[in-house]
Amino acid sequence: MNTSPEKQTYLLDANILFGFSLWVPIHLNKNFWSKLEESLANGDWILLDAVVAEIKHDNDGLKKWCDAQKKKGLVKNISDDNKNRGVEINNTYKMIDETTQKSTADTYLIAYAEGNKLTVFSREAFRTNDTGLYKIPDVCRELHIRTIRRPKKFLEAIGFRN
Repeated sequence: MNTSPEKQTYLLDANILFGFSLWVPIHLNKNFWSKLEESLANGDWILLDAVVAEIKHDNDGLKKWCDAQKKKGLVKNISDDNKNRGVEINNTYKMIDETTQKSTADTYLIAYAEGNKLTVFSREAFRTNDTGLYKIPDVCRELHIRTIRRPKKFLEAIGFRN
């Protein structure tokens, strides 16, 4: 996946896609979404099936866009090893809300990033107290997984130019 030390491959959290669809709506900026798709096809970033599954409503065309990427074979599947590692991660760093099962995909995202030495791009904040559920940046820091939070850094890294 990430073969050279200077090139990073990114794994996007669902909140990034939600944010892009909110601030750069697909129907208003086809150029942006085409370039994002091109960088996905080039392997600059990875879209996981667990992330796509979190997008349940159309969100200004986002679900349709993700489904199109899946049809093109650009969505990677979480393996059983990733799922098992996700369980281990949650056992060590409680991330999943037991009532709603919310954040299950986050454990898989982290497991996939860890196993493939990827950088996680998420806008999720650190947890606010020691008794709350762990968040993506908390666990990535503990597991020494690179993270970024700024869209500008991601867009520059994948070579996005207007």
